Amino acid sequence: MKSKASPTSTVALQLQPLLLSSKLVVTGIWTAGLALLTVVLALTAVDYWSARASMLQDSAVEAAIVADNVSAAVVFRDTETATEMLSALRSSSMVLSAGVYDRDGVLFAHYARSRDPHFPTTLRATGMDRIAERAGWTMLEITHHIHSADAEVGTLYVRKSMEAVYKRLGFRFVSASLIAACVMALATAIVLRSRAVVREAENRLQELAHTDAITGVNNRHAFNERLAAELELARSTDQRVALVYIDLDNFKTLNDTFGHAAGDGLLRQVASRLQSVMRRSDSISRMGGDEFAVILRQNMDDEALSQYGERIISVFELPYTEAGQQVNVTCSAGIASFPDDAPDMDALVSNADTAMYRAKELGKNRCVRFDASMNQAMVRRQAIEQALRAELEGGHGLALHYQPLFSARDNGLVGAEALLRWTHADLGNVPPLEAISVAEDCGLIVPLGYWVLRTACRDASRWQGRHAHPLRVAVNISARQLGDPQFLEQVMDILREEKLPADLLEIELTETVLMENMEAGAHTLHRLSQLGIHLAIDDFGTGYSSLAYLRQLPMRRLKIDRSFVRDLPAQEHSRKIVTAILALAHGLGLEVTAEGVETLEQAEYLVEQGCDVLQGYAFARPMPVQQFVELQASH
Repeated sequence: MKSKASPTSTVALQLQPLLLSSKLVVTGIWTAGLALLTVVLALTAVDYWSARASMLQDSAVEAAIVADNVSAAVVFRDTETATEMLSALRSSSMVLSAGVYDRDGVLFAHYARSRDPHFPTTLRATGMDRIAERAGWTMLEITHHIHSADAEVGTLYVRKSMEAVYKRLGFRFVSASLIAACVMALATAIVLRSRAVVREAENRLQELAHTDAITGVNNRHAFNERLAAELELARSTDQRVALVYIDLDNFKTLNDTFGHAAGDGLLRQVASRLQSVMRRSDSISRMGGDEFAVILRQNMDDEALSQYGERIISVFELPYTEAGQQVNVTCSAGIASFPDDAPDMDALVSNADTAMYRAKELGKNRCVRFDASMNQAMVRRQAIEQALRAELEGGHGLALHYQPLFSARDNGLVGAEALLRWTHADLGNVPPLEAISVAEDCGLIVPLGYWVLRTACRDASRWQGRHAHPLRVAVNISARQLGDPQFLEQVMDILREEKLPADLLEIELTETVLMENMEAGAHTLHRLSQLGIHLAIDDFGTGYSSLAYLRQLPMRRLKIDRSFVRDLPAQEHSRKIVTAILALAHGLGLEVTAEGVETLEQAEYLVEQGCDVLQGYAFARPMPVQQFVELQASH
């Protein structure tokens, strides 16, 4: 039976730092209080010794005066006079009793504030016959010799109470203690107030350190802490934890179109909608950019987990309204669970990310559960990425093959399309689409595109003059490459350095590339056309349905996608589509190339309909540059 962690224990763990901080504050206050008390006690002790010394000194002076006054009475054995003189000591509240002893140490006269039947009758009985003073905790005793004509005639003995000293000391101690207590209370109030301010600032800093500034949900730092804690809890309680990794589809395009402020607003709406379908125990974090992650304690079976993923996808069904515009956004999500799919935190994050990318590969707008086989694909993609980086830095595995282009009118060779090929020592022959896909994901598509463009221009420059008329080379350009601010300058530099006339280069762009870069790329395309470079729309009819770019952009050629050529001439729908494309293009003054022509029947039909250029296996397969040069001799 699986055990569950108590919420109380979780709260206790969260309160531990707070309790420890409070204990430290209390300990500091108590330490300060004890220090103040020690100071008060030390001052009281100093005051006591000072008062005692002062009392001894004053008492010695007082005893000397009394002894001098009573000397005559002792000499004349006038007990009554001596007693009267001693009675004068009653004015001092500290004097308890006093006695005059004659030369033989016998009590001659005495004074007592209250009846004292035990007053010593002899000097020896006082214990002061050999000492001048004796101080105890309750009483101070002093003796002083009585002289007359330089002869000792007796001894004065005085007892004084220490009560007044202690009262004064007690008053001072209480006063000092009260002052110290007030200071302590004031200091405590200041410390507690300061601590409250500091705690508030700490909480604010903690919140800022763990909260995404744009969406208000957890950030990556908080995500790492929460996931680590959840995995630790899952290990100790034999539970499962699931991680959903979410990435918005085509968010960059939307962000570039509507601006970063609108993009931030959209992210806030996405975070709010995601929170609306989450359970209270789940945690959502923004990982950066357009990526989110949801951590959930998985007390659900696989079917329920899949339904949870679909619920996340459904969040994006309704359009978003931002900056006065309705925007449709979809997401791709991947799910991985611990310990079923991953043994630790790093593997869990990696596998959820892998599943998310698999969802994108399958067409986006879906949620995919991680499968172990995906790791093999990810390992291969990583190997391809590393190998591709090495190739672009100076390898020799990349190459271009050229598929010849033939005139439909006289079957003459008019040019070739450059196609990427890659053979790697360990990976073998890497399919072009796979290599391009990896390059798109890891940011290598721009340098790869420039490598293809430069190599194609170099080869085309070398084969010029081997044929009756110049042969044009066609090169595909990606959306990111067209969006590169240095694209126009790079093209001009490559043409100049490779010595290829601009009119012998044809740049092919798909409809999707054109639509994604319509505003930013229009100026660049017009400048390319002004240089003499030919522009062509590749895979026409398979992208966006808008035809506005045919009027706005300086295109010279349409390339009919092979999916429309495949069923010619038997399929009626294909015939109508091809006929319509040809009529549209020729009506706009554009030439038409049909790609994927694999049979003579297809070629004959296209020629009959007025197609200008044919490309496909029916004429020639893609071939290395040397073989293409040899082909030129036969045409």
